[in-house]
Amino acid sequence: ISDINLPPKIGGEIPCESPILEDFFSNLKVNGERYGKVIPVLKSQLAEQGDCQSQLDLSRDLLIQVASDDLNEDEKLELEERAMYWLLRAGEQGSEEAVEILTGMAATGRGVTDQNYVDVVNITSVPKNTTRANFIAKKLFKKLSKGNTFLTSLQLSRLVNENTKIPTQPIKNAKCSQDDLIENCCEYMEGDLPSLDQSLHAITAESGIRDVFFSGFFTLSCILAFYIHQVVTSQIQVSSSSLLPIMVLAVTLRTREVKKKEQRYKVWTNIFSLFSEYLSIHHQETCFSSKQCVSPFLIFHCLLLLHPLVYPDLVFKTSLSLIVVLIVGSAASISVLQKPSKSFLLFMISNILVTWQADQLAALLAPHVPAPYCSADTVLLMWQVGYFVPAVLLKCGREMQAELQTFFWEDLTLRTILSIGAASISTWYTPIVVGSLGLCSLCCMAIKYKSSRTSLILCLVMLLSVLTVTRPVKPATVSQLSWSDYQTSCLADKLTAGEQATCHHFTGLTVQWSGVVDRVRILQRRNHVEWMVDNLPEVVRRRTDLKCLLGDQFGSCESKTSQAAKLLCKTRTQQELEEEQKCHLERFSEYQYQVLLAMPGPLFGKGRTVELVVGDELRHTVLAIKTGQTVRTVGKLVSGVGREEVQINVRDISLDLLQ
Repeated sequence: ISDINLPPKIGGEIPCESPILEDFFSNLKVNGERYGKVIPVLKSQLAEQGDCQSQLDLSRDLLIQVASDDLNEDEKLELEERAMYWLLRAGEQGSEEAVEILTGMAATGRGVTDQNYVDVVNITSVPKNTTRANFIAKKLFKKLSKGNTFLTSLQLSRLVNENTKIPTQPIKNAKCSQDDLIENCCEYMEGDLPSLDQSLHAITAESGIRDVFFSGFFTLSCILAFYIHQVVTSQIQVSSSSLLPIMVLAVTLRTREVKKKEQRYKVWTNIFSLFSEYLSIHHQETCFSSKQCVSPFLIFHCLLLLHPLVYPDLVFKTSLSLIVVLIVGSAASISVLQKPSKSFLLFMISNILVTWQADQLAALLAPHVPAPYCSADTVLLMWQVGYFVPAVLLKCGREMQAELQTFFWEDLTLRTILSIGAASISTWYTPIVVGSLGLCSLCCMAIKYKSSRTSLILCLVMLLSVLTVTRPVKPATVSQLSWSDYQTSCLADKLTAGEQATCHHFTGLTVQWSGVVDRVRILQRRNHVEWMVDNLPEVVRRRTDLKCLLGDQFGSCESKTSQAAKLLCKTRTQQELEEEQKCHLERFSEYQYQVLLAMPGPLFGKGRTVELVVGDELRHTVLAIKTGQTVRTVGKLVSGVGREEVQINVRDISLDLLQ
């Protein structure tokens, strides 16, 4: 019996120290006839005590007996029921093997009875984390409550630190019931900080003057005060170059809170791990860290990407405030790192040398790389992308985010030092590399852990909107195609099929032609607000007067010049009309106009007509145009092959003063 390897009990106790085992061995008479019965009885004793492995072994032994041909059906059903009992007990503790065996038996109806079917359904349908959280919380509550209906945060803290002092001030949520503890344990298993953490942290936290001086609020307040002093003393140019680093520093100090929360989460890990040997500590802490780092690092990366888009001409000028920001930011980013890998440390050291000798490296590559792609900035870009792209694919999100942030501060410091007084953001690719790769990593984490997905989508939409608005749109170059050349080559009466196909390729060219206005009319009118209001029930429109609320009333008739305007005004301002009929929603209307131009014809032949399609953005210009005026238009040509009129989608139209 002394050679038997006994499995350890939960909580670190040694089986031989158990009162049940001591009683078992003191009363057991070991002889030749009973020697083979020792191990089964011992397993039963350990299983009753709650040892998961013994429960699993007993269920296996019972299922092996079921496979014997010497038993009848009633005996097999009884053994399967007993095996199911021990599988349920092991499954409640989180044994994946027990759940798999149990699920397989339940699928065929083996071992399931009217008494245990509820537990079987709960084990097989409820997520594993929920089942495990229920077991841990119940076991923890049973041990600490000592028969009471509640336990306190002080009792929980004593599991981590026996020397915790009794609080002298009231603490919120200092008591919790078994249901509260189960809910908090489920939150922990989902990768969130339990709700009871506030009360537990209030008991275990030790604060002092050092924490105040090193707090992010105090540090940022000092730097902002210095920045305001620069603005007041009219150092506007210097202070504007320090604004981006100060904003990034504020976000970096915010990311330090992630590490503080990780330490508080580890306290709960230490507590719950005492009551379950199947708790995956590494998985839980990775899940929590990834969830917590999405929001602060999302702001960090968006800030990096927004500044090059909004302020492409920003130049960093060395100043005292910038030096202070660089020192504090670098120290804060290093403190966020958990345990830097050797590859990252080697990359950071190498980056100093590469940044310092970037010009020399570009000169060495010049004979082998085309001139536009061979520069110091391009060398640094390829160096950064070459390391971080594989790193984003291989490393976990929390570690990658901290490395990207630390690298940004190192690179900003090197740029400031090596640029000798000024560094332009327009030739600095690091914010784009760090921001874009960081967002890719955050997208993967948000999808995997279902965290902050709404915030991520909003930030991506904002970046795309800013990119669309701030990106300069270069107008299309006006081609040299004249009306006379086009008319002679492509508008002749007798063109072959090949010539017609050739002329079709003029479509899309931007042309600038002049002609005499023959007619102006409206092609299309759109008013979505008016359409929605008109489709409302008439009772709703009359009671709410939406047209008058959203639109305008028809004004005085004295200012009208045209006969149609005077007639409309006179009709719509009659006192007998309802209020709804005296208002309009014209402010929401959009028009598309057609302007027909009579173009000059050949010496012996008739002239042709060009159709101009003008959008609502040129409304005021179109309304001022009169028949018979000569106008000059710039727009994209739509081929007139197979049509009587040549069409131009107008970009600009104006009176031709030279005619």
